Parts: sequence; structure tokens; C-alpha cells
Amino acid sequence: MPKRDINVVMEAHTSELMAIPGVAGVAIGALDDGTPCILVLVIKETDELDRKIPKTLEGHPVSIFESGEIKPMDNK
Repeated sequence: MPKRDINVVMEAHTSELMAIPGVAGVAIGALDDGTPCILVLVIKETDELDRKIPKTLEGHPVSIFESGEIKPMDNK
């Protein structure tokens, strides 16, 4: 059972996750069964990223999602 709220855990670990080459973002998501998870968005899912990204953080599940490169929208 996690001791800290998932939002607090995500915030505490965002910098270390974003430092992994290939990680494009971090968010709160949900597993297929509705369980909240820390969602790690990657440009391209690879075996190396699967090894580097933890499966859980402080008791919360971590899910990897291949998002591609994330760019800011042009507001013009």
C-alpha cells in the first residue's frame, strides 16, 4: 500500500524520469483496470527504456506509453 499520494510521488520523481534519454513526459494515468498509475511517455519504447524505467515508484504502478516526440502547439 503506497504511503504517499500518487501526485506527490510523481512530482518527487519527475526530474529523475525526465533525465532518462527518450522520456518525453510524465503524467498521472490509469491502468486498464482503472488503477491510477504514473505514466511515463516515451518517444519510442525500447528494451533499454523498459529496463531503465522502474515498474513501481513508492508502491504506485508505472506504465510506459509510446507517445512520440511531444512539441508545443503553435498558437498562431
